[in-house]
Amino acid sequence: MFARYLPPEYSGAAAQAFLLAGELRARGHRVEFTTQSWNGRRREYVVDGFPVTALAVRVRAKHQEFSVWRSLAAHLWQRRKAVDILHGHGAYYTQSILGLFGRLLGKPTLVKASLSQNDLSSLSHSTIAPVHRRFLRLVDAYVAISEDLKAEFAQKGLAPARIWHIPNGVDTARFTPVDQAARQTAAAALDLPAECPIALFVGVFDERKRIAWLLREWVARRAFGTDVHLVAVGPTSRDTYGAALKQELHALAREHPQLITVRDFSPDIARYYQAATLLLFPSLREGLPNTVLEAMACGLPCVAARAPGSRELVQDGRNGATFAVDDATELDTALRQVLAEPARLGARGRQLAVEHYDIGAIAERYEALYEQLLGRRGV
Repeated sequence: MFARYLPPEYSGAAAQAFLLAGELRARGHRVEFTTQSWNGRRREYVVDGFPVTALAVRVRAKHQEFSVWRSLAAHLWQRRKAVDILHGHGAYYTQSILGLFGRLLGKPTLVKASLSQNDLSSLSHSTIAPVHRRFLRLVDAYVAISEDLKAEFAQKGLAPARIWHIPNGVDTARFTPVDQAARQTAAAALDLPAECPIALFVGVFDERKRIAWLLREWVARRAFGTDVHLVAVGPTSRDTYGAALKQELHALAREHPQLITVRDFSPDIARYYQAATLLLFPSLREGLPNTVLEAMACGLPCVAARAPGSRELVQDGRNGATFAVDDATELDTALRQVLAEPARLGARGRQLAVEHYDIGAIAERYEALYEQLLGRRGV
């Protein structure tokens, strides 16, 4: 598996990659990871028992991808007798080189698109479009994690027969509902207000997630006239504005502690879901968000912006309510709809997560894809 961002760099796509890898390992497969080193130096390390090779790259080069490709080619040549399948997490220009390398090495390849209106955006009106498109046409299978991404692959002129719709998965044994007493206990253990409902946001603190917009509106509208306390948990964005945005969010929390709490990301994030009453997710663009899947598995009703990815998971009146991106009036209405019947909506969300997104079932679909690709190549 190849991904540009792996731990210690935070990435939702990487979290999915390791979740899938863990399930595949339990089924008898061997998985190893390759990424690029963000300090430029090659190193080998282990994450969750999986070997990871961070490739040496020229981090200051104008076309950094050339050094990534050179190091990746050397690594794959060295590992050619041990590896059966090349699985790229991301269908970006840089990852799409797997198609060429797979053809040269006689290995089947697949790339998984992780974000709507992002992975494939350079295929339109871009100087790298011809190269990106040529590389992708050498890839054996394209994995779309949402209907939006499935349509994007087709709209970009890629072969429909190679497009597989396999959604992200969730560990429904780890992310599981708790009763009201346990919820209050979990909130108290996290030093959160246990006596009032808690709306939880989980995600990177960046502009795409619209977390600053949410906190500003929450303060300006005094929690929309409810007694709900908003808790935001997430890592700092890698973008240049990341540190400043984090400071702004923490400053708002210090100024309005009765309304909001802001916390750094916790590896034990399941505790926060189990302390919450509902999920609040205003992101303007997603692939198929881990956060919503995890909240659903924990039996939380979801209030989410109607955005690519999120709108596939959150269905009005079924497992939550939706609102237009950056529309505070619609958010107010959606929030009240969910607060009126959180138990029913949350139970339905848990049912949907178990029936359609459990990681065991998702791993089976990847196994079927791997088997088809290997059979096609005669491996």
